[in-house]
Amino acid sequence: MGSMSESSTIQAALIARLTEPDMGWEHVPGRDLARLPTSPMIEDEVKKALIRLNPAIAKKPSRVDEILPKLRALFLAVSDDGLFATNRGMLDWLRGQVTHRFIGTRRDIPVQLVDFSKIGRNSFVVSDEVVFVGADTRRYDIVLWVNGFPLVVGETKTPLDSSVSWFDGANDIHSVYETRTPAFFVPNVFSFATEGKELRYGAIGQPAEHWLPWAKTADPIRTPSLKAMLRSAELLLRPELILEIVNTYTFFSYQATASGTVAKKVIPRYPQVEAVESIVARARDPERDQGLVWHHQGSGKTLLMAFAAAKLRQESTALDAPTIVVVLDRLDLFEQLASEFQAVGVTDTEQAEDAAQLRQMLIKGRRGVIVTTVFRFANAGVLSRRHNIVVLVDEAHRTQDGRLGRDLRAALPNATRVGLTGTPIAIGARDTWENFGHPDDPDHVLSHYSVERSIADGATLPVHVETRLVDYHIDAANLNRAFAELAAEEGLSDEQQSVITRRAGTVASIMASPARIREVAADIVRHYRDKIAPLGLKAQIVAYDRAMCVAYQNALSELLREDEESTVVMSCQRGKDDADPEEWWVYDRDRAAEAKVKQRFRDPDDPLKFLIVTAKLLTGFDAPIEGVMYLDKPLRAHTLFQAITRPNRRWTNPDTGQEKLHGLVVDYVGLGKELASALKVGYTGRKKPLIDVDDLYAELAHAIAKALTRFDDIDRTDAGFATLQQAQERLVTTRQREGFAKEFITAQGLFEFLWPAPELRNYEPDYRWLAKIYASIQPSQISDKLLWIRLGAKTQELIATHISGVRINASGLEEVVLDAGMLQVIQQLDIGLVDNEEDNAPVTAAEVLDSIAKRLARKLAGAKAHPLYESLAERLEQLRQTKIIDATQSVEYLKRILELARDVAKADRAEREGRLDDVAILPDPRLGALTQIFLEYQPDFAPQILETIIEKIDALVLQTRYTGWQASQPGDREVRRQLRVILKEYGLPPTGALFDRAYAYIAANY
Repeated sequence: MGSMSESSTIQAALIARLTEPDMGWEHVPGRDLARLPTSPMIEDEVKKALIRLNPAIAKKPSRVDEILPKLRALFLAVSDDGLFATNRGMLDWLRGQVTHRFIGTRRDIPVQLVDFSKIGRNSFVVSDEVVFVGADTRRYDIVLWVNGFPLVVGETKTPLDSSVSWFDGANDIHSVYETRTPAFFVPNVFSFATEGKELRYGAIGQPAEHWLPWAKTADPIRTPSLKAMLRSAELLLRPELILEIVNTYTFFSYQATASGTVAKKVIPRYPQVEAVESIVARARDPERDQGLVWHHQGSGKTLLMAFAAAKLRQESTALDAPTIVVVLDRLDLFEQLASEFQAVGVTDTEQAEDAAQLRQMLIKGRRGVIVTTVFRFANAGVLSRRHNIVVLVDEAHRTQDGRLGRDLRAALPNATRVGLTGTPIAIGARDTWENFGHPDDPDHVLSHYSVERSIADGATLPVHVETRLVDYHIDAANLNRAFAELAAEEGLSDEQQSVITRRAGTVASIMASPARIREVAADIVRHYRDKIAPLGLKAQIVAYDRAMCVAYQNALSELLREDEESTVVMSCQRGKDDADPEEWWVYDRDRAAEAKVKQRFRDPDDPLKFLIVTAKLLTGFDAPIEGVMYLDKPLRAHTLFQAITRPNRRWTNPDTGQEKLHGLVVDYVGLGKELASALKVGYTGRKKPLIDVDDLYAELAHAIAKALTRFDDIDRTDAGFATLQQAQERLVTTRQREGFAKEFITAQGLFEFLWPAPELRNYEPDYRWLAKIYASIQPSQISDKLLWIRLGAKTQELIATHISGVRINASGLEEVVLDAGMLQVIQQLDIGLVDNEEDNAPVTAAEVLDSIAKRLARKLAGAKAHPLYESLAERLEQLRQTKIIDATQSVEYLKRILELARDVAKADRAEREGRLDDVAILPDPRLGALTQIFLEYQPDFAPQILETIIEKIDALVLQTRYTGWQASQPGDREVRRQLRVILKEYGLPPTGALFDRAYAYIAANY
């Protein structure tokens, strides 16, 4: 019997799968390839492909000798030009974009190395143990050859050594093979690595820590196993996908930094490919004209749109040279979008500078890509009735849901509309699923890449939240006396005093206190220097309003060192009325200046460390170097979720190699409940009550008709002052005005709920006329505004001088709120245990425990309760006694609740089926699993000894571990040490298979 190794297990399994008929690879062992070890090509296969795919060469086969020297020269050039340049040059060859004038001919013609339209005309060979002799001699475990070119290299590691993983294989390729034998990687599309449990892939130059898995969004999120690895291989290593990545989904980006230009090869991730294929299929579907792409924030939707545009242009014949209209919610995103479109080869991208230019482009039938905003479709009328227009709407949950969205649909009535968003919403008439989703798609979604899957894949990072609430004392008695003196001095009436106190008592007035700003700014700087700066990361501060942005900038300017800078990014009001102070205008930059600020922020060598914002850069701003968001502004629902996902992008420090492990949000305003609501309601699917809309239209018609009866005989087509005066004469008494106001508000509520449905056009003229009448009888607020202008500053100064004892309460634990496990638990908690589901309120841990307690109480009532229910009740009591301050939002605590809830449900099921006595009574499912592991390796344990060992492991690990200990070297080291101590105490081997199995289970479940 031979020994087991990676070649006899993983390599064999991979090759067996790749050579099955549905995959299409032919196996030729490396030793049998018709090539010299010094050649990176199989030249005989290259010659055959040149003759087979090029009529000019087929006509005269000796012409291959004009092409082969050029290809050999490109491989040799890698030593001088570098791998990036030669890999990019080979990409042009592979795409058929290089031309050659053969001897005796008069024109240059493209040279085809690959046939992308007829896959069967290419040769596909998989080889194992391929030797290449360059600066070093290397043996590659697996190589995939297409027409004689090594397009994919695979490294396999043994599944028998728990200390070795896919990462080691990826690191070998990135750090050793590409460096020591770069010529072999000149035609490389991507490489992959596996230890038989996970399979990850990456492009040349991509550090191993950034390699990602390939999967399918319709599949469950799989745990590492041989089956999961083979599933990844059969999805990723299909010949047609590899060629599609070559032809469509590859580009090179070059980013200028203070230290030079950074080159990067970009290849796609599986959700991007799936979404693009779905978009193209939808564009070619004559029966369906819209679709919703719902992909998690930070997962690359801009790049997805670029790939989609490239693929749609390739479908030029089928779609008759389509026009792609990209609708952004802000044009300051144009620079980023245009560069990525340019990089994938979509060069005919043009921005519509204004509404008039947009109309001319569409009316004249311009092809290519048009970039615009939804605002430029306002009242545009029909601009084109062509069917081969594809509209890609970014941030589809925003302005595209209202009247502007309706104008867009009216302007291009036959276009295919695809909305892209990370935060779909269903609030009243703002329903992203309804406005973009198609009823034939599952859950109205064309392509869905969930937040859980994104984080589990490593495409985005978990986000931690650290609570640092601001405590302060208000001297209410002295403040009231001071305000009474001010009121007496100014001769204010009771009503005027009420206006002033109402405005002065707002959140903004308290938050903007100079003392509070100083303390929070100082805390931000201390926190940043201690936790964020050592990693080379940068920070974003979100302030309540523009005034607070400037206040923070002023405070920081006194605290920062010479090598630390901050700036504000915001829009200012510059009109004659309500203009912002002129000294703020320096922060209101044009697009070019703002782009420069963003570039500085993204540059790790630039001293700009802090961006201060209130509304700008909360969405659509992609800066992987952002490690923390200091949040000092109350946000809600999807806006909050979009904001806190700004730090979730992956990033590695180019100087130290330190990888960013998670994003961080520091919460100064106490948004725990809002975070739970954003996660629960916004990201567990569409939740909208079913309403008979036809009934609402009938109610609206009745409400409008009732209000209009007050204005019989008035000509509503005349919009002049005389008509308005006639209407007001019908509303002379207070009773008449109050009655009309009640009638109009009823109509207003119905109209706003149903907006922007096309059916409202029948009601809109009468409704708008009534709205004008209602506005004309509203009391004027001008006097209140003038009063505030006169005394507001004095009042706020009074408040500020009576606030003292400002301090930052940093006792809140750093809590994971956005990792994959937490999100799955939050979703799974909604399992029908809680009766009250009003208002889509998030299910709390306490509610679930209360619900379980009620169910168990019914089971325990009576003369004799079953021992299983008594055991479950004990577990419930243990959870209730857990310190909520330490555990309310921890993943561990929620998982334990979920396990108990499932066990209660399991017991109920068993009781109904008459097999309650057959259900094993385990005080903790984890302990049962550890028991099984120990019994596998030592079956003659005495029961009490085994129970003692398991209880000790559980108790010690629970004391030692903390959330995220697996990713921390000290935490990991301490857990391993404690486990070894227990094993040695009972005479068990502290190393080897038993230790490995027990540790692996603890790491996965504690």
